[in-house]
Amino acid sequence: MVKQKPRILIIEDDEYSREAVEHLLKAEGCETRSAAGGVSGYCAARRFSPDVIVLDLNLPDIDGQRVLRKLRANRVLGQVPIIVITGYSRDEIPAGVSSSADFCITKPASFDDVIRAVFDLLRRGAASGSRGQ
Repeated sequence: MVKQKPRILIIEDDEYSREAVEHLLKAEGCETRSAAGGVSGYCAARRFSPDVIVLDLNLPDIDGQRVLRKLRANRVLGQVPIIVITGYSRDEIPAGVSSSADFCITKPASFDDVIRAVFDLLRRGAASGSRGQ
């Protein structure tokens, strides 16, 4: 049986950060998609069926908190692990975000921290028998 590549969706409006994370994940053998806004990110999540979502909270069209709520309310996407990247300090992260996200990373975040969090969540998913493993 051929092992399916992990599918990662990056929702980040900063082009440099989005492309850097996407490049690093591809180099690690992941299949990636990305979106620069909340609306396009939610639509991409529905089409792409990711194994992990990396979500920035500060997005230009709708904020990441709203995207997070929509993802969690979706019957299928609600179970996908989500890494939230935020400019809030640990003490300022809204309670709804910290309780809904599987991982919160504060900015400035290193790309290594993001990649490490993605693979940590993929390992957890593999241990519980999630899709693609």
